[in-house]
Amino acid sequence: MLTLNDYNKLYNLTAGVTPLPKDCGTLCGSICCRPGRHNELGIYLFPGEEAMFTRRENWLNWEAQDPAEQCFPASWPAPVYFVRCTAPCPRESRPLACRFFPLAPHLQRDGTMLLIYETLDLPYTCPLIAGDVPLQEKFIHATRLAWQIMLGDRRIRDLVEEDSRYREEKNLPLRVVEG
Repeated sequence: MLTLNDYNKLYNLTAGVTPLPKDCGTLCGSICCRPGRHNELGIYLFPGEEAMFTRRENWLNWEAQDPAEQCFPASWPAPVYFVRCTAPCPRESRPLACRFFPLAPHLQRDGTMLLIYETLDLPYTCPLIAGDVPLQEKFIHATRLAWQIMLGDRRIRDLVEEDSRYREEKNLPLRVVEG
């Protein structure tokens, strides 16, 4: 299981890297950094990642949810935390899922990890996914390394394996990121 020390290392590893040399939010109006019209947009924290926050951040709304109701693997502890941005975040404090976007891990059946563009059905269009916008190599490298560390946590690996099998069952196209 990932510890607070592990999360500190992951936050440090991903602190100074972004997909583009400029703020990618300028391409889409920062659509993924807003709660949405119906307050439906946000991200889930990974198990234990909540320790990186005080839960008194004035830029986040917190919601504790049952992992089984949200289709997380049985290995995920209750509760899982869903957070929504209410204001621009301090970039150094943003959650890991935000730091990795638009990339995601995909585990092949032999256990090999591929880094791919996210395949989730999103309620918005991300120009980084929809277009051929080249991502910074240092972002790709840091994201790949972070996921390799995170996959050492069985709970996170369970989620990535489930997501990977789902992509395969639905024949979703995988855009593998080189680098």
